[in-house]
Amino acid sequence: MENFTYNSFILQVEGLTLTEGSVYPAFFLLLFCYLFIIVANVGIATLIFIDSSLHQPMYLLFCNLTFNDILGNSILIPRLLVDSLRPPSERLITYYECVVQAFTTHMFGTTSHTILMIMAFDRYVAICNPLRYAAIMNHRMVIKLTVFAWAVAFVLVGILLGLTIRLNRCRTLIKNPYCDNASLFKLSCDSVVINNIYGLTFTAVLLGSSIGSIVLTYIKITIVCVTSNNKSS
Repeated sequence: MENFTYNSFILQVEGLTLTEGSVYPAFFLLLFCYLFIIVANVGIATLIFIDSSLHQPMYLLFCNLTFNDILGNSILIPRLLVDSLRPPSERLITYYECVVQAFTTHMFGTTSHTILMIMAFDRYVAICNPLRYAAIMNHRMVIKLTVFAWAVAFVLVGILLGLTIRLNRCRTLIKNPYCDNASLFKLSCDSVVINNIYGLTFTAVLLGSSIGSIVLTYIKITIVCVTSNNKSS
């Protein structure tokens, strides 16, 4: 049995724990939420694209959130919908698909933080340095900030998953509704001390940086707005 499950490329996902009577209500509720997310985000992105008055750094940076929302939910929710209609024994996924899902899931969460950081920077420049805003937040800067937000998330999540895929696997059950990093390294019988250390450090640095920078930025913005004689502030 151990030889069969050792580094198996077919995994079983625990999925959502639903009673027999709640399967279809949960399915349609989740489907409605998914459709609403897609329609809302596509609508926002389309509105920003067709309305030239919205071609400003703040809205262009905001488009990153809509794209990230569509990408993250499109990888996660359709799989949950399909698995919710299957019996637990048939909720199978290949190891590579699981890694891709885990990577996308963590990218979704990480990029949300980095995008909010660059949006906070945009508002800081707009309110605290209004005369230099156009010069600082030009198209080149918007592109640089966008690349920064996605690149930082890609590197951090890439290291996170890279530390996990190096491990040998001796289990096949993903004890989670979907694949994520923690579920993947729990399949291993090797030491996961490095994974735990990096995972905790990754979370602390990401949350500390995003929340800290946003709070600091808006404290400065608030001070400027309170002390300024300019009513538009």
